[in-house]
Amino acid sequence: MDRIKLQEDNLRILVRNGGFQFSDTFFPYTSGQIGPYYVNSESVMKTGGDYFSAVRAFADLINSIINKWEFDVISGGESRDWVFSNEVALRLGKPPVMIYKDGKIIPRADDLKEKRVVHVADLNNEGSSPRDIWIPALRNAGATVENILFYIDRLEDGVGVMKSLELRSESVVSLNEHAWDYLGQQGILNEQIYKNLRERMEDKD
Repeated sequence: MDRIKLQEDNLRILVRNGGFQFSDTFFPYTSGQIGPYYVNSESVMKTGGDYFSAVRAFADLINSIINKWEFDVISGGESRDWVFSNEVALRLGKPPVMIYKDGKIIPRADDLKEKRVVHVADLNNEGSSPRDIWIPALRNAGATVENILFYIDRLEDGVGVMKSLELRSESVVSLNEHAWDYLGQQGILNEQIYKNLRERMEDKD
């Protein structure tokens, strides 16, 4: 699989559907930090064809790194993960599992005992939801979770959190140096925003 093409194709999907907002100054984040951009993964649902392409890209990524006989279930957390997890499960022919913020699991948690789960999520930012809710709920139900995949990874504190959870973490769209270079080449970013994005990668504080 060409991971660069996958990244660029889905960057264009996000741009087409208004998934990015950029600022010459900053946006306040829920983490208490600030930054020059905001990204919304669920924007891919605005266009049927683009939503289909995003889900297909997600499924293709999973197929490229995990053999289909090495996992039993696709899980997702309330509620934005479900934008991707249920559809990816359908495409891969695997049963979906929905985890609620209160720890409730549909189907029943009992059904997950000794099952191998791949967790599908919308966005990796600070990593608090997988750390505090999704992964504990799965493991407490007796499931094995070794892989978590995100549609978007902001490559921030959540990267370290996934490692601390002993999870292999992959993403369709990594917001790395190449992502900003590509959007700059496409004329999406002006010079100041591009400069701010690159500087924040080096020192977000």
